[in-house]
Amino acid sequence: MDLLEKIGQLFVVPARGDVARHVRDNHIGGVIWFESTTRATAETNAQLQSLAKTPLLISADLEAGMGMRFTDADWWPSAMAIAATGDPSFAEEEGRVTAREALAIGVNHILAPVADVNVDPQNPVINTRSFGEDPHDVARYVAAFVRGVQSEGCLATAKHFPGHGDTHIDSHRALPLLDVTRERLDAVELVPFRAAIDAGVASVMMAHLAIPSLGDGDLPATLSPNIIRLLRETLGFNGLVITDSFDMAGLTTHFAPGEAAVRAVEAGEDQILFSIDTDAAIAAVHDAVRSGRISTARIDESVERIMFAKRSCGAAGSQPAGLSRETRRAESPPLHRIAQRAVTLLRDDDHLLPLKTNVTAIVVTDAPEPNPLEEAVRALQPQRVITIDANSGDVEVEDGIIVMLLALRPISGAGRIALPGAAKRLARRQVIAISFGSPYVLRDFRTAVCAYGIQPVMQRAAIRAIRGEAPMSGRLPVTL
Repeated sequence: MDLLEKIGQLFVVPARGDVARHVRDNHIGGVIWFESTTRATAETNAQLQSLAKTPLLISADLEAGMGMRFTDADWWPSAMAIAATGDPSFAEEEGRVTAREALAIGVNHILAPVADVNVDPQNPVINTRSFGEDPHDVARYVAAFVRGVQSEGCLATAKHFPGHGDTHIDSHRALPLLDVTRERLDAVELVPFRAAIDAGVASVMMAHLAIPSLGDGDLPATLSPNIIRLLRETLGFNGLVITDSFDMAGLTTHFAPGEAAVRAVEAGEDQILFSIDTDAAIAAVHDAVRSGRISTARIDESVERIMFAKRSCGAAGSQPAGLSRETRRAESPPLHRIAQRAVTLLRDDDHLLPLKTNVTAIVVTDAPEPNPLEEAVRALQPQRVITIDANSGDVEVEDGIIVMLLALRPISGAGRIALPGAAKRLARRQVIAISFGSPYVLRDFRTAVCAYGIQPVMQRAAIRAIRGEAPMSGRLPVTL
């Protein structure tokens, strides 16, 4: 490769817009998918690989299986739901199935598992994406997921190094500050990353958060030589180091695209994910090499690791075959087992369970539309349905049992997860509260059940459980 081709390998762009131009002209090293269908993705991936002079790493955030990004695929329970089962083999099975299905549509780089230890109840962006608050428990599930993914020849990614679980600021909106000592990092945040590295994880994603105690002031970890040195030299990680998305406000409010890219490469990043101006970023890195600010040896180090990763996942020979419905059906039984075992009874102080009567359903959402809990409402068959969001005033509800269905969960960029006042004021009524998201919103309820996510399989499992049709054997992976 010439210098511009090498620099292009350090960039990953979204699979939309002028992605074909970036593959053909900028020789970018990778593509990331967001929302699509499996068929469209398979077709586009085949086309992009045919355009690429050097085979592409093609990635997607598949923390909760293929359905997290592809609308016609199965959406697995959240990481916290899997941890609630108490069985890390489910994480390994999910990793295996997800990798197999991803490879079938040409995705060879899975940006999961989340290795963050969620110790901050106010964390608005990690929360149920984490396996929990105990670093050693999280480590077991992280390592299992990595083993599952990579047993199929796909690449796994531990994220968000050095740990995003003790932050109450969403790095999509601003730069979080993790004000902890190195000793605390060793005891909590770094434990799951060490386990991932021991399991042979192929890549690690850096976080947009600052840790002043590590010596780089308020530089985000994505641009921090000291934090990347901690990963490389202290933890002994020799694989691919990639950035979190470079379109996030935790970075963009502090650095222009070109300077951000140059600093990332200087710090030791191998791939830059989703710059807001890839052309400008590539040009800036090229100028930095020509001026001597970045050495060609530094570029070559990253290119060597990128090419090793591509050989490891067989990117050169990937021919997406597509994902048939029959294949997905064959993989679906684990979803139902996980979902039913994850449902967790926190308390039933008012002895309202199992549910034996007609109820009023109150759906509590992050926004007025759309209703993400249609499956739960359909399964519950209530006599009345009321919807509450953060802007709702008080609602009038007749006497009787209320089933409150809470769709309050981590959403990138939302900035907070909170129980609306209108819902909180009903908490002392005869309420069965089911959280299809954050468990922390259940503190105010006397009868409380956690299902950890809005996935349809979790909705159905939770309604079966409150009716007494299935046990509630889940174990809460965090403390309320």
